[in-house]
Amino acid sequence: MLRMRIATVIANRHAFEGQAEGTPFRVLLAFDDGQTLRLGVAGDGYRMMMDSLPLDEPTDLGEYGSIVVEEVTQSLFAQLKNAEVKEVRPLLVEDQRVGVRLLLSSGGAFHFWVDGDELFWGDEGAWVAHEWLNGSIPAVGEAVKV
Repeated sequence: MLRMRIATVIANRHAFEGQAEGTPFRVLLAFDDGQTLRLGVAGDGYRMMMDSLPLDEPTDLGEYGSIVVEEVTQSLFAQLKNAEVKEVRPLLVEDQRVGVRLLLSSGGAFHFWVDGDELFWGDEGAWVAHEWLNGSIPAVGEAVKV
């Protein structure tokens, strides 16, 4: 059984005039054993990408701001600090991965999902209460290997 303790959460965000704004578009979960899990909005704006690649490097976008890399464990994901993940399951709409459910050893679950080209996250209550733009509530798939 998978057992990985989250050490930090790092994010790619857009910044304007040096200030990060809005929600991250990619997050990287860094585990205490050195493994990583990168989650974010796929290029089509509908699916969720999931891999172990690094985040985008900081990039100057000229008049459109920049892409920054920020450590956001405390500011956005304090409940994930030192959380132990025992299973990762995809959230599926019509066999397309639109999110992931992290099953935690504490007995709870934490979700990341994509809807309308935006990244969302939260516990079971937040995921259930989300108003899906296309009206299709995702199904939870079988555990995936990280």
